[in-house]
Order: sequence, then structure tokens, then C-alpha cells
Amino acid sequence: MIDPKVLGKIKKCLALSSSDNPHEAAAAMRQAHALMAAHGVSAEQITMADIGEAHASSRTMARNKPAQWEGALAAMVGKAFGCQMMLQRSVAINKPKMVLNQGSYVFVGIAAQAQVAAYTFDVLARKCKKARSAWIAEKLEGLTGMRGGKRTATALGDEFALGWVGQVVRLVQEFAHPEPVDAAITAYIKGKTAQAERGDDELFRADKSTEHERARLAARMMGGQAAKGESLHRPVNGRDQLLIGGM
Repeated sequence: MIDPKVLGKIKKCLALSSSDNPHEAAAAMRQAHALMAAHGVSAEQITMADIGEAHASSRTMARNKPAQWEGALAAMVGKAFGCQMMLQRSVAINKPKMVLNQGSYVFVGIAAQAQVAAYTFDVLARKCKKARSAWIAEKLEGLTGMRGGKRTATALGDEFALGWVGQVVRLVQEFAHPEPVDAAITAYIKGKTAQAERGDDELFRADKSTEHERARLAARMMGGQAAKGESLHRPVNGRDQLLIGGM
């Protein structure tokens, strides 16, 4: 653990090292290196001091894994904000095999960026799930009462949601401008967990019939169309909070 006072002095010197005055900049950089050497502080540790994590609950966790569209949304948001992501599953005490259908996404990166990423994901996941439910109710109302219809409606709803997520990718990427801190993030995650978990399994096996493939494609296209009205922007008065339009 770096002494906060030492860390503050090093950061101040590093800030001064960007001075337009070459003599002042050089002196500040030498002082920063001297402090780092004296206290055994590496450049990676300096960056890691700014690393943090933020959690966002999964809204689709079932059988110990989230829906494909939700996982894709979380991964996309995390990448856009320069974060790496972990999937945290809940287990029952003394019953590790019991499925609780609860979990969350952990965004790890520059602390402020991680917070915004978690918030952005939470809002977009809620909006996507709402749009998916409304689309199923409107377009597939007669299907859910048929034999096997509920499963088909779920699959097509997931395709709709994937299309929705695909449409907001550019929106989120244009909004976020993160700094590259992969090395520090990786070191942080290694300190939190010894083994990464993946949740990228398909939720269902696709029916390979031409008719079903056409339905899946149409559902995904409609999802993309439904997301075109979404917007992300920062307020013009300089406050740090994120505003998401169309809520």
C-alpha cells in the first residue's frame, strides 16, 4: 500500500513535469523518479491507485448465466469506457451448486470511468429489456399460447434485443473516451480473483429452418430500428453526471 502523502507528492511532480517550461518539467520529473525510487513505487502502482470497480446487477440471470444480449451489452459498454469486466455469480452459503439466478457485472477501470460504465449499462439494460418485452407483447402475442411458442418468442425476443444492442454500440463508443490502462486493470483483477469466468454460452439452439432464420433476422433488424431513437449526452453546465435521453 502506497502512503497517500507520498502518492500525492509523486502525482504533483508528474503533473508539473508537463509544464511548458523545460527546466521546470525536467526538475519535476527527476523529483518524481527520485520519490518513486526511494519508496519503491512503480509506474504501474501509480496508475493502479486510480483503478476502481463498479457493480451493476444482471437483469436476466437464469441458470447461473445471463442472456446473451445482456452479456453483449455489458461487454460493449465496458470496452467503450476502457474497463475490463468480471461476471459475479451468487451462490448459497454451504451449497455452492445451488442456482440463485442472481449476479452482477463488475466493471474495473479508472474509478470514475467504471462508475459511469456501470450506470450506463444499468440504464441501457433496463431500456432494452423494456423494449424487448413490449415488442414480444405487440408482435408475438398469438405465438406465446401455442405449443413451443413461448420458447420461440423468447428466442426471437433475444434476437430483437441483440439488434437493439448492436444499434447502440456506436452511440456508446462515441460518448466514451477512455484512457488505455490495460496493464493496471489486469494487475488489479489478478489481485481480486485467481480465475476469470466466462458466460458466453448460447441460451438456445437455433432451429435451422429457413422460415425460422428469416424470423430471427427480422427480429434483430426490428431491434436495431427500435434503438435508433436512443441518445447519450453530458450536460453543458460541467456537472459530471451522465444524462441518458429518451427515458
